[in-house]
Amino acid sequence: MDQLADATTTDLLAELPDCVLVLDGSGRVRWGNKAAERLFGRSLQDTIGFPALELVHPDDLQLVLRSLASVQRKEIGTLIEVRAQTPFGWRLLEVVGTPIVSPTATVDVLFCMRDLTDRRRFEVAHNKEATFRAVVQNSPDVTILVSRSGFVESVSGALHRVLGHDPEAVEGHPLVSLVAEEDQPTFLASLEEASRGATASKPLRVRIRLTHYNGGDPVPFEFAFVNLIDDETVGGFVISAHDISAQVVAERERHQSEQRFRRVFDQGPFGIVLTDFKHEISDFNEAFRRFVGQPAEAVTGSTFSSFVHPDDREKARTVDLELVEHPAVSHQIELRFVSSNQEEVVGAVTALVIQDENGEPLHCLRIVEDITRRKTLERELVGYAATASKLLARLTARETEILELVEETASTSQMAERLTLSVRTVESHLASVYRKLGVHNKSAAWDEFTRLRRAVAGVPNAGVGRSDP
Repeated sequence: MDQLADATTTDLLAELPDCVLVLDGSGRVRWGNKAAERLFGRSLQDTIGFPALELVHPDDLQLVLRSLASVQRKEIGTLIEVRAQTPFGWRLLEVVGTPIVSPTATVDVLFCMRDLTDRRRFEVAHNKEATFRAVVQNSPDVTILVSRSGFVESVSGALHRVLGHDPEAVEGHPLVSLVAEEDQPTFLASLEEASRGATASKPLRVRIRLTHYNGGDPVPFEFAFVNLIDDETVGGFVISAHDISAQVVAERERHQSEQRFRRVFDQGPFGIVLTDFKHEISDFNEAFRRFVGQPAEAVTGSTFSSFVHPDDREKARTVDLELVEHPAVSHQIELRFVSSNQEEVVGAVTALVIQDENGEPLHCLRIVEDITRRKTLERELVGYAATASKLLARLTARETEILELVEETASTSQMAERLTLSVRTVESHLASVYRKLGVHNKSAAWDEFTRLRRAVAGVPNAGVGRSDP
């Protein structure tokens, strides 16, 4: 320690009741007095070169790093309060530093530290002002005293914990310099509005993003402005800034989820309807409007059952009652509807109750799939099956037996041999089959016979081609 070579000065510093430490620019110990040895439970010999920052409380580390960097450019630093690890647990230290330059042109910092722990305990126990100061300094919210012109007069320790800024470097500067550029007009307008009146019971609240010391993304805060310009003890604005990063992320995720739901709601192929518990329609999509063939203004505010066919409204009311009695269960039903041109359309309806996170019902949701074409085809298939059954019933047992051999045998003579009939008899039966089925050869007869049997069995028709020999 070149600058402390004078023995008298060194002896005086060594005997001071307050701790003295000399750190290099990286925070390693260069020298310490006896009080420092007692406080930290380390001899000077064992401490030289030790990284002192390892003893600093994690919540105070950023503040110390900023102070260590800034004090090297000053004549004397500003008092700060820091928690440090000792053999006796965490101790609260009042710290002030000053730079000292060695002959090698390196800059060390001499720190003078006083243990405030016991005194602060007494203050917190007996002094309300000290209690309030301790609460403000350790609050997770940033508390800022701003002059009427917008300059920072004081700021709580949460500023460096949340944003990494050295409070000492911020004080005396315009607060707007910490505000994200896009939010600066909002902040200045809010400061102007607060100057016209913002009380503790009715503070002016606004969202403002503040820049981070390391240049990362700005951090969103909710600012609460309270105008205390006329208070002689304050003479400015008190701003409480609450970090709302988690809230903003949750809001963004909820907004994205709502957007995805809205896209499904608006663009989905099925009709979607939201109703209240009087079954009046509050929202619907384009697919439902097309399904009932009504203009939007005719749908909004109408009841869902007003679009249901009169003969099916009792079925619809039954589902409405089920929704009330069993809100946690979805219900499916087929209903006929009447479109604007009085045509009957059919929908497969799924009805359920949308509940909030506490299980409270919000509204009823109905999803309507247009199954009109499917029901029409089903009716046509039923009719075709009846016709096919009648056609097949006209065939005799022998004719049916001959038709079943068409796919297995290649010629009339082979069929005659299999049935122990004459070729002429088989040809006579085939001619009767052709007449009854309205065809002209064995291949067409087989195809028609297959289609008719599929229709009766309820299987969609599929032509089975076969060429005559």
